[in-house]
Amino acid sequence: MSELTWGYMMAGYLFLGGLAGGAYVVSALADLFKGDDYEVLSKSGCLVTLFSVVIGIVLLLLDLKRFEVAPLVILNAYRRFPASMVTVGTWVLTGLALVSLVTCVLWYLGGNRLVRKIVDVVGIVLGLSTAAYTGILLSYSRGVPFWGSPFLPWTFVISGTLTGLTMALLMIPVAAIFMPKAFQSFVLLYERKGQFTEMLSHTQKYITVLILTELVLVVLELTTGHGAVNLLLTGTLSWTFYTYLLLGLFIPLGISYYISTLKTSDKDGSVVLFSTSSYVLILFGGFLLRYVILTAGQIFH
Repeated sequence: MSELTWGYMMAGYLFLGGLAGGAYVVSALADLFKGDDYEVLSKSGCLVTLFSVVIGIVLLLLDLKRFEVAPLVILNAYRRFPASMVTVGTWVLTGLALVSLVTCVLWYLGGNRLVRKIVDVVGIVLGLSTAAYTGILLSYSRGVPFWGSPFLPWTFVISGTLTGLTMALLMIPVAAIFMPKAFQSFVLLYERKGQFTEMLSHTQKYITVLILTELVLVVLELTTGHGAVNLLLTGTLSWTFYTYLLLGLFIPLGISYYISTLKTSDKDGSVVLFSTSSYVLILFGGFLLRYVILTAGQIFH
């Protein structure tokens, strides 16, 4: 047993890092392969990435408790590339932030489409690297076998993609309702209920695949046999872990199935209501996943 060094803020940083990477991957893929029909989703994804990176860095600085003493301490994280995993992650995260900023500028100022697609490809690499880094960072911690599992980075990549997709989708109605003047294209899509519902219904199959993949990876993570697993299944973290499984995976999976059974005449209002509810649960579950893994590794090592 040991005292916890990393708590909610570090879990939030890991969550936002994975979400940022996943959201950009979703944004870029929508732009590359879906075209104009998914333009709003692509815009939403790059905005989610940009905001998530900024908020995540703020949480990291607050958790380190160094900002008040030495505001420029974060610059030290750039100095030891590539010897330090923290430095590698800092450069990758910075690169993703810059790419997402460039993408947003290209979208909103009507920049060259070919240039935007080239930036998309670079961003996919950085996005996947960012999502994986949040797991690799833990695996480099010495003396914590639970974090050393080969399944952990993959779990965080899939979870990051899942939360990134749901946050990008959730932002569309949120921006349309609360910031209509700033996001006219979001408003237009949201008001076309049939088109918006079709997008939500179509993306449910990707959400289902990601949930099932994450569930398989979590099960594989539990088979590592380390003592920390007992904390999740029967110990002090069991309530939080089972809440993650129920709210973050099983209920959204059930909602996806329910949406697939709806008839066309019933779809519009129900799909929007149940989908957005599912997205909120998935985001909450994504945070709980990081928290239980982070805490279990610190308590038992």
